Amino acid sequence: MSADPTKAPDGPQGLSLADRLSLPRIHWGWLVLLVALGGLAWASRSVVGPFVTGFILAYLLDPAVERLQKLRVAGRAIPRSVAAILVLLLFVGALVGLLLATAPIIEAQISQLVQQLPRLVEDSLPLIQGLLDRLTGRFDVSGVVDSLGQRAVAWASESIGPIIAGGLGVFNIINFIIVTPIVAYYLLRDWPGIVSTVQGWWPRAQFAAFKQVAQDSDAALGGFIRGQSLVCLVLAVFYAVGWSLVGLNYAIVLGLLAGVFGFVPFLGVIVAVALSLMVGLGQFGLDWLQLFLILAVFQVGQILESAVLTPNLIGDRIGLHPVWVLFSVFAGGAVAGIVGVFLAVPVAAVLGVVVRAMLAHYKRSDFYGAGG
Repeated sequence: MSADPTKAPDGPQGLSLADRLSLPRIHWGWLVLLVALGGLAWASRSVVGPFVTGFILAYLLDPAVERLQKLRVAGRAIPRSVAAILVLLLFVGALVGLLLATAPIIEAQISQLVQQLPRLVEDSLPLIQGLLDRLTGRFDVSGVVDSLGQRAVAWASESIGPIIAGGLGVFNIINFIIVTPIVAYYLLRDWPGIVSTVQGWWPRAQFAAFKQVAQDSDAALGGFIRGQSLVCLVLAVFYAVGWSLVGLNYAIVLGLLAGVFGFVPFLGVIVAVALSLMVGLGQFGLDWLQLFLILAVFQVGQILESAVLTPNLIGDRIGLHPVWVLFSVFAGGAVAGIVGVFLAVPVAAVLGVVVRAMLAHYKRSDFYGAGG
């Protein structure tokens, strides 16, 4: 009688091969294919922007298309293609209308802010240094303040200007007004088929586990992106209106920046406080009442976010410890710059789902039980 090939009779702990942790064997050809696809994606990174944006837009709008499909007109269901066109037209129309209504004001304030930001930084440096001198007493902080100020001026001159100039260029208009909606429409129209095709690639033996991980990832990712986008929109409007009421210059742009960067945990707080106080110091000097009002608007916005918006729109969909969220933001910035910063939390949310599923599978395994 032949020995059972899955047994390891002379193993140091008497464990069978089935009890051991192992990775699936992958043919080297698949690795070569993955490397080639990665190289192709990297080589074409300059043109993939509208396609990635279209995919994200289709992913976010798919639930609305599904709900519209469930409606019946004259006793007949709405075709998927018609529902996709209607939802996309409604979204693009609302976005274009918002841009047309606010673009002249935003563009004017952005241009002024980019031009005045170096001067605002330089004018606020003596005030900041004087305030720090009062707080630190005998410690000389002038070198630190000067270094930070020079870096802020250099960043404002070298980074913000090109970003704004590129953002208002023809390339951006073509990508996000023409190409992206077309890509989003075809993906929205064929989304169920795409999902079914991808599911058909999954290993049959682990199909249920893969499907559960995919559903959990979709719930975490979709819920966070949709909820956080609404939170950022509400905060952008709140900050813009609030700072306008207290007389702060560039209030609309500052509110918009605070809302956009608010998509990234911790970063939005830093940007909102730093920019608003810097502009306030350059505009009002050490007028404590005005500075207090600027901070009061920010504080009310934080209370609104933490007590009302986040619990109701996002909840605990990410399921990550704040330390890991902070680490993911820094890691994303180190790997892919500003794009990595914005993608860090969504990617970390999906990785969190995958890691939790792997740990749950590990705790159910014989390998884990054998050590207990």
